[in-house]
Parts: sequence; C-alpha cells; structure tokens
Amino acid sequence: MSENDTSTWRQRRFIAALLVCPTIREAAAQAGIGESTAWAYMRQPAVQQELARYQDATLSAASLRLADAMQLAIDTFEGVMKNSTASDAAKVSAARAVLDGGLRVAELVVLAQRIARLESMEDEDEDFTEGFVAAIG
Repeated sequence: MSENDTSTWRQRRFIAALLVCPTIREAAAQAGIGESTAWAYMRQPAVQQELARYQDATLSAASLRLADAMQLAIDTFEGVMKNSTASDAAKVSAARAVLDGGLRVAELVVLAQRIARLESMEDEDEDFTEGFVAAIG
C-alpha cells in the first residue's frame, strides 16, 4: 500500500488537532509539525479521506440534534399561529418561518432523491462497462 492510501500516525495526530484548532497553522503547531508539512498533508488523499470521515460524523451528529430541535421549533411556531392573543405580525412571521422551512426540506428531499438516482445510474453504467469489457476481452 502506498503512502497515499493510508495516513501515518503523524498525519492522524495532525487531523486530531484540526478538529479542535481553528486554523491549519494552530493545528500544525499542536501536532508538532511545520505549517508547510501541514499543507502538504492536506493535499494527500489519505488525509483528505480521514478528515472527511470525521467531518461527516460531526455533521451527522449535528443533523440529529437539529432534527430534534426542529420539532420544538415547529411546535413553537404553531403555538404562536394558534394564539388568539398574538399579534397578526407574530402570526404571519411564524407562518412564514414554517413555510420557508417546509419548502427547504422539500427541496432537500427532492435533491437527495435525484442524487440517489444519478448514483444508481452511474453504478449501472460502470457494471455495464465492466461486463462489456470482460465480454470482448
């Protein structure tokens, strides 16, 4: 396996520092490497992939928390919209927030479905190409 396929312990130490430091310069210092080495690491596929895995995990955890909080937000907006003593401006503002959020979610669902279809088509195309090459090879 080449050096580009797996990260070294120094690169993993740098990646760990990146997760808690606001800049590459500070992460490099915390990891005990030079800034130019840090930038070289950032160009290596193994480091990029490992960093992407950490970022994906962080985003997944944040998404779960946001999903939980969204229900409370929707309940709050519904409460304002149904409150007979709330001003018309407050009701309109709450309704607008619910509609805007709903439209964004709908757009994301449609985009996710389209991406899944494209990825499926790409996988089918790769399978076809491999089968074709094997048949004529």
